Amino acid sequence: MGKVCSLEVNGNSISVHRGDLLLDAALLNGIDIPHDCRSGNCGTCRVRLLDGRVFGGQTDDPEMVYACQSRIVTDLRVHVEDVPEIVTMPGVVADLIPLAPDVCEVCIETRRPVEYFPGQYYAVQFRGFPARYFSPTSALDWPCNEALVRFHIRIVPNGRISSALGQRIGSGHRVKLEGPFGSAYLRAFPDQRLVLVASGSGFAPIWSIAETAIKSAPRRELVLIVTARSLDSLYMIPALCRLALFPNVVIIPVVSENQDVTAAVRRGKPTDHLPNLTPRDIVFAAGAPEMVRAVARMSGAAGAKCYTDPFEAASHRTATDLWSLAVSWLTNTSGRR
Repeated sequence: MGKVCSLEVNGNSISVHRGDLLLDAALLNGIDIPHDCRSGNCGTCRVRLLDGRVFGGQTDDPEMVYACQSRIVTDLRVHVEDVPEIVTMPGVVADLIPLAPDVCEVCIETRRPVEYFPGQYYAVQFRGFPARYFSPTSALDWPCNEALVRFHIRIVPNGRISSALGQRIGSGHRVKLEGPFGSAYLRAFPDQRLVLVASGSGFAPIWSIAETAIKSAPRRELVLIVTARSLDSLYMIPALCRLALFPNVVIIPVVSENQDVTAAVRRGKPTDHLPNLTPRDIVFAAGAPEMVRAVARMSGAAGAKCYTDPFEAASHRTATDLWSLAVSWLTNTSGRR
């Protein structure tokens, strides 16, 4: 049996053993930490490390760790942010709206409002199909039915879900939603510039963040960079036009293919057009994993806080193997953080 340590979560203190997974130790003692993938990818179980030391689970923020990947080394104090409760609810497909050749908006009708922080996501399971993760978002244009939950789904060749839209999946199709999950959501940053970067259907969580942020502070500084392969895939133009009405907003649309239709759309990668970042910036990036990681690196180099949502399949790797390799290291390590 390992050494007994104290774990304090939001003021609730319990006794645990050194080597326990932080997430499991809390759950087994009746303390809830929101979680989903258990592989350190989704970010739902991120907690703030106030005091003490863990092994593994580090994030791009030195104060935050993934509870599902962190092994307890010393007495710990952590803080879990208050987020909407994870729930499961039924719904039905109300509408399918083609937005671009490679993006479809799926509108879901639910019996009660779906709660989430802008930037979070849900597990969406169409009846007869496996669950997939999609971010609820705001309507691109008005008027609209505000009661519907909207998801942007990228059309993938031979995709299990996307290739069925409009065929096996249509209006009236039953759906199960579970969530919300994810930690790349909007916090209260009233005096800091927001820099939002989206590629493809990564615009869904980014648009949810942008609209909420500008509604709460219409004069705030905000830079929005959106990228797609071609002009036809820039499906978010109506939303960009709405956002452009606010005084301190800068919008930078980018495509990777050559085009000579308009000079308003730049060419290249979104990272080619990032503004000069500073420690006062708050950055959100969602979409292609390579782009998201590049934005995170540039943010870190500038000292800017960055929240990321890479659209990639979750890895099933856990910290177990790393822990077994580190037993001797822990035995010879002091308890100071």
